[in-house]
Amino acid sequence: MTDPASFASQRTALRQQYVEDLNNTLDALLCRVSGRGVDMPTAILAELHACLHKLAGSGGAFGFPELSDQAKSLEIVVKAWLEQSVVPELAQWETWKTDLSALRQTLGDFSASADRTAKETLGQAFKSQSRVRVVLVDDDEALLAELTKGLSQFGYEIKSYTHFAEAEVDILDDPPDMLVIDIMLFGQTPDDGTDAAIMLFARLGYSLPTIFITSKADFSARLAAAKAGGSAFLIKPVDVSTLAGRIEMLHREREFEPYRVLIVDDDEVLAEHYRLTLMAAGMLAEKVCRPNEVLAVMLDLHPDVLLIDLCMPGCTGAQLARAIRYEEAWLSIPIVYLSAADELDEQIKALDSGGDDFLTKPISARKLETVVRIRAARARKIDELMSKDSLTGLLKHSSIKERIEQEVERARRHGKTMAMAMMDLDHFKRVNDTWGHPMGDQVIKTLAHLLRQRLRRQDSIGRYGGEEFAVVLPDCDASDALRLLEDVRLRFGEIVFVHEGQSFTVTLSAGVADSGQCLDAKGLLAAADAALYAAKNGGRNQVRQFTEEIV
Repeated sequence: MTDPASFASQRTALRQQYVEDLNNTLDALLCRVSGRGVDMPTAILAELHACLHKLAGSGGAFGFPELSDQAKSLEIVVKAWLEQSVVPELAQWETWKTDLSALRQTLGDFSASADRTAKETLGQAFKSQSRVRVVLVDDDEALLAELTKGLSQFGYEIKSYTHFAEAEVDILDDPPDMLVIDIMLFGQTPDDGTDAAIMLFARLGYSLPTIFITSKADFSARLAAAKAGGSAFLIKPVDVSTLAGRIEMLHREREFEPYRVLIVDDDEVLAEHYRLTLMAAGMLAEKVCRPNEVLAVMLDLHPDVLLIDLCMPGCTGAQLARAIRYEEAWLSIPIVYLSAADELDEQIKALDSGGDDFLTKPISARKLETVVRIRAARARKIDELMSKDSLTGLLKHSSIKERIEQEVERARRHGKTMAMAMMDLDHFKRVNDTWGHPMGDQVIKTLAHLLRQRLRRQDSIGRYGGEEFAVVLPDCDASDALRLLEDVRLRFGEIVFVHEGQSFTVTLSAGVADSGQCLDAKGLLAAADAALYAAKNGGRNQVRQFTEEIV
């Protein structure tokens, strides 16, 4: 986990750099106007306006709001002189130069304010991925053993108890990610799992995500679970794959991939400040100070939100936004403009060029974080509705194909290797014909749950069609992919499905290949598919690696 104190130290150092740069900037500006009267050349006035515009937008972000206010006032005056070609009177000009010189005083005692900044709470950095820890409590030893084995096959770390009192000791000592509790605990005190959970949470000081299971389907049991803060309610007999799906859903609500943000601003110090602010809020942020580098960085980062400075030399934010929108892949990405300009007409014109929102500098850390988080969350929700398969929650056919192309190109640019796998459920038609299509859907969802649990966060999983799946594995070669998919194959084959008292198992076949074996994404997909075909012809229930002999 990233140390929040590290962010504080970096921001303090960045603030110190800002003050040093500011002093140098003021020295340069004062030198430019020194000894000059009202016959100031237009070019120098334009230079003054540009520098003051930047100071007005950055001062408040670094904890100097008075600097922003005074720089803004000076900027407005210069802008009026430029637009109206007005020659200021000598007294007005001298007053303006005095106010410019006074900007340095707005910094106050930097050492004291820097010390306060270092002590700020900067938020929790995003967590590293780890196995989901689940505690099971059920007095039925046979069911407890079945659920423990089944959930372990999905990759969950399970601790099981037949007595709630024993579980409570361990929970209080080291709280898990999730609880699964039987409502009816015979011979225990209390004998109601919902009451036991309420008392546990009171001692713990907060509630844990809890799934209640019971053989009682009446309203009173449901109400008791709701009063105890239950996150889900399942009726016995409990299907392991259904329970695993609920656990995954609840965990995904709490743990999600950090929002990715790209900041484009020619002011490198200010851009770094924004980056550290968003990183401290648990986001993954990168900065670009040259507009011509934006598209290449976007291909690597695949940001959820773009923050673009509206006023940049050689390329305005609105022009950059329009250029980005030319790419179909970036038509829907939220673009938020950053600028010290507060004129309504300028904002409307900029938004008309492809932007979605407008933040006026200086921007507080809280406002920046809030706007970015809202925009990113909405974008992900829309993307999920458009790109995810409704049954499994995996990427749709077109989306996983696009992801293959992106990762092949990324691997080529960075001189790395990536792999992919094609998978297919064996004799799936027999499953539908024997056990019915609803049960077939359950088998498909179970494999989707298992893949999400066993694969890495950076891997992409898609439902390629029907009972066929595709997996994209960055920074991985074919031999590593083979071992990974072999583990998935074995675990899936051990899962027991139950339908109306009868049980059955299902196997899968897979083919793997990597980018080192193929020229492009199309070739990689064909190679993985050929390896899958070889696995099917070789007797099914196996994983094959692509070789030249398979073609």
